[in-house]
Amino acid sequence: MKRDYYEVLGVSRDADLQQIKRAYRRLARELHPDANSADPDCEEKFKEATEAYEVLSDPEKRGVYDTYGHDGLRRGAGGAGGFGFDGFPGFGDLFENLFGSFGGGFTRTGPFGRTQTAGPARGEDLALDVELTLEEAAFGVEKEITFTAQGVCPVCEGVGTTEPASVKTCPECSGLGRVRTVRRTMLGQFVQTGPCTRCGGQGQVIESPCRECRGSGRVYAERKVKVQIPAGIDAGQRIRVSGRGGAGDRGAQAGDLYVRVHVAPHEVFERRGDDILCRADLTMVQAAVGTTVPVPTLDGEEEVTFAPGTQPGEVKVLRGRGVPHLHGHGRGDQEVHVRVLIPRDLDDQQRRMLQEFDGACGADHYSDRDEGVLQKIRNWLNG
Repeated sequence: MKRDYYEVLGVSRDADLQQIKRAYRRLARELHPDANSADPDCEEKFKEATEAYEVLSDPEKRGVYDTYGHDGLRRGAGGAGGFGFDGFPGFGDLFENLFGSFGGGFTRTGPFGRTQTAGPARGEDLALDVELTLEEAAFGVEKEITFTAQGVCPVCEGVGTTEPASVKTCPECSGLGRVRTVRRTMLGQFVQTGPCTRCGGQGQVIESPCRECRGSGRVYAERKVKVQIPAGIDAGQRIRVSGRGGAGDRGAQAGDLYVRVHVAPHEVFERRGDDILCRADLTMVQAAVGTTVPVPTLDGEEEVTFAPGTQPGEVKVLRGRGVPHLHGHGRGDQEVHVRVLIPRDLDDQQRRMLQEFDGACGADHYSDRDEGVLQKIRNWLNG
């Protein structure tokens, strides 16, 4: 008795097409005979999973199956039950759409078979780190980065030889870059493909390779790349520089360069998102009577006024003095956190003066009026 197709794929009955496709891709990779030859039942399981996918991925067949089950499919015109595994229409196309060449080594011969050919390998992607100051990250900067990587051979200019006439079609793979091994199974005829060992997947051989790069078209060398750092970038973010990674094999496309940003600690500022924080030190007299003092900002010093009675821990916000927004207009803010300094090592006269001031001041001058109002509200709310 056939198992329920939804159970075979391990999906719910309301699964959408993408969920069904993902489930089948997973099962097909696990059960394909080329990858699971030790399991004698894998071919039947593979066949069962593909039959379930062929039905559930077709809206018309799925509708018949959901309404009438397996019997409805057998009675319906072109029902899946009328097909054997080899009878699935477009089976080769089905696999190539889902898997390409099945991990680089699978294709199928016959009316739907396609053979992929190899070519020069794309250059490798590179990842580098760059350290910036807070100011550089805030306002942007151009950085020149030096590193060692594969680049185009300066002698043959990436061709692999100084004698172009010495480039010949590989006799082993006839220029395809891959060699094939045919396997016959109960599922049909399959072809396992792999890179040609003679030409390394290039499809061509060089009879007189370049002495500098030995025919690869690439050499390791020190390289310098200028990278434009955008304003507002933050630590941990990456910049992609297209085509500035490792050189491709014999003229193929170069890889990309990924630059990861680090921001050095600042002696004055701390960054929090696009806002910056700093500290202002006021003497207890300045905090009590009010004062205007210079405060550092990213744009230079700015005179900031603190009202009389400024308390320790109060925050003064300077609008638009923070870091520019990376993907938009405007800037963050700057928070100035107040620290009140208390004098140390007073002499006798200074101590007497403070004691006299304390006696004349009275407790009312130390009351927190704001806190008193808030407390009154809390008391009223609590009944």
